[in-house]
Amino acid sequence: MSTEMNWALSVSPKWKGRARRILHKMGSRNKRNVLFLHNSYYHFYYLAQALRRRGWDAVTVSLEDPNGPHANYYHGEDLNLFSPDLVQFHLKIEEFFAEAIERFSLLHFAGDGVMSFFSENWASDEPWDIIEWRRRGSKVAYTISGCNDGVAQSSVRRWSATGGEVVCDKCAWQLRPDICHDAKSLVWGRKLDKYCDMIFTEGSPALDYQNTPKCVREPTTMCLDPTFWHPDLRVPDHLKIARKEGELLVYHAVGNYELRTRNGRDIKGTGAVMAAVERLQSEGMPVRLVFVTGMKNTEVRFLQVQADVIVDQLNYGRYGATAREGMMLGKPTICYLNPNEPRPVDVLSSIGEVPLVSATETTIYQVLKDLLLNSEKRRRIGQAS
Repeated sequence: MSTEMNWALSVSPKWKGRARRILHKMGSRNKRNVLFLHNSYYHFYYLAQALRRRGWDAVTVSLEDPNGPHANYYHGEDLNLFSPDLVQFHLKIEEFFAEAIERFSLLHFAGDGVMSFFSENWASDEPWDIIEWRRRGSKVAYTISGCNDGVAQSSVRRWSATGGEVVCDKCAWQLRPDICHDAKSLVWGRKLDKYCDMIFTEGSPALDYQNTPKCVREPTTMCLDPTFWHPDLRVPDHLKIARKEGELLVYHAVGNYELRTRNGRDIKGTGAVMAAVERLQSEGMPVRLVFVTGMKNTEVRFLQVQADVIVDQLNYGRYGATAREGMMLGKPTICYLNPNEPRPVDVLSSIGEVPLVSATETTIYQVLKDLLLNSEKRRRIGQAS
C-alpha cells in the first residue's frame, strides 16, 4: 500500500468532517489561493494580507512555539498549530493538512530543511505529504532563508572573493558542518529542485540551486507593508531616544548577536561599525551608535526611524532585512553590495538600482563620515530609498 493511501486511511471520519465544515466556511479552490507554511520573518504575513485585499484565499500557518527563540522576528500568522503536547500537536497538523490539501492549489513554504507539514518528514527524501500534494496537481513554491540554502559554501567563497573578501571567513557557521557544509547544502538543493515548481531567491547571487530555471531571482516575496514601515511613524514615548542638540544617530542591529559573532568572526561587520563611530567621536563629531539585538522586530522600527543613518552589513554583498526596513523608513542605509555574478546574463536589476550606499569594513569609516557631514545627501538618498 502506498504512503499516500496510508495517510488517507489514517485520517478519522471525525477529522475529515470537521475539515469539510471549515472548508465550507473559509474558502475553496475556486479562486486564486496560496497557503504559506512556516515563517519567512514577517514577509509571508504581510504578503498574505496584501493578496487577500486582492481577492485571494491566502493563509499563513506556523508550527513554531509563539514564545520560542525566533518569536522576536515574527509579526504573527493566521493560524498557529503549535502545542506543547506532542500528541495533540500532531493531531492538529493532521487535521489541518486534511483541510489544506483540499482547499489550496499552491503551497509556499520557507525554512531550510523543513519541507513538510510534519517534522518527522523533514529529513526524508520522500516527504509523503509533499508527494501527495503534487500528485493531485497542486504546486509547491519556496522562499530561501540564506546564502547556504541550496548553495555550497565553496560556491559562496568563490563568488564573494570576486568582491575582494571571502565572506565565509567572517562567518561563525563556516566551521559548523551541521549548519553550513557543501554536501548538506547541495542535498537540500537537490530536494528543492525535485519537489518545488518555483524557488524565490530574493536577490541572491546565481549559484548552484539558487540558479536553476525554477528560480525567480529578483526580489518578489520578501515583502514589507508601507502602512507599517513609513517615514512618519509616531514614536511611543518609551522608545524615544533622548539626544543632545546636533547629535547624530547611527543605527546598527544584529539578530542572535551572541551566536553569530564569536571567536573573532563577525558576519555583519559590527566591530568595524563600532570602531568607525568611536573614531568619529574622537575627532569631535557628535555621533552616537544605537546598537540593537534581541529586541522585537515590531518595535525596532521606532528606533530606526529616529536614526540619521542605518548600517546593515559590511561583508556579504547583498542586502537583508535591516536594509529593506531602513529604505522603507526613508533612511540613508549603508550595506555592502557585491554586484558580481557568475555570468553577465545573471546580473540583477535590483542590485544596480537600489539606492543603498555600499561600504566594507575597510571603507565604513569614510563612507559614514561622508554621510554624517552631508545632511542634503542623506535627505536625497533617504527620499530615493
